[in-house]
Amino acid sequence: MFSLSDQELWQYEVYYLMNFVLINPESQLAHFYVKRIMPVCAELHFQAVDLDHDFNSNITNPLYQLFVSCFLNSQKIMPLLESMFGGGDIYHEMTNERENLFGEKISNRFFENLEFNTSLDGFENGACWQELRNRSRLFLKKYSLLDDFDFPNPMRFSEFLYPDDFEEYDPAPRWSSCGQFISLEDWTQMKNITMAAYKDAET
Repeated sequence: MFSLSDQELWQYEVYYLMNFVLINPESQLAHFYVKRIMPVCAELHFQAVDLDHDFNSNITNPLYQLFVSCFLNSQKIMPLLESMFGGGDIYHEMTNERENLFGEKISNRFFENLEFNTSLDGFENGACWQELRNRSRLFLKKYSLLDDFDFPNPMRFSEFLYPDDFEEYDPAPRWSSCGQFISLEDWTQMKNITMAAYKDAET
């Protein structure tokens, strides 16, 4: 079962999510933590919105979270593929294939039309998401990586925070970079910000 607490998650999350996007959009929506999809407005975020996601409790849109975790960070799949296939010709072919399929151009197109691509209509009917699904299928099928996962409900993405990340105080939570400790005061402040963001997302 997929778990944010799994220390190896960083290696296989992209592989897992590339399979997730191949189930029909309605089924995907049923797995999201937030059911009411509010599009992300880039102007409300610091600098470029794609730089403003690192454990960001203010971005609760699951479509944005999915895009960042799977496609913007698609290079994170490569260590897993290297361990599966070795570092030979097939691995280098897969590296080139991934770069061609999920490169900077498709990310730019996603962010250029961010509000539509993070809307329900954009997710269900938009060309960008359709292209991403097709590219995922092409990559996974070509290298026999299609899998039938038991996806959890609710779905969480490793680079974002959720209310249930704060069920009990953890002095060294998963999002603490380099394993530093977080005081109860800082933990509580982060918890309150996250709780408020998700409460707002449901109103």
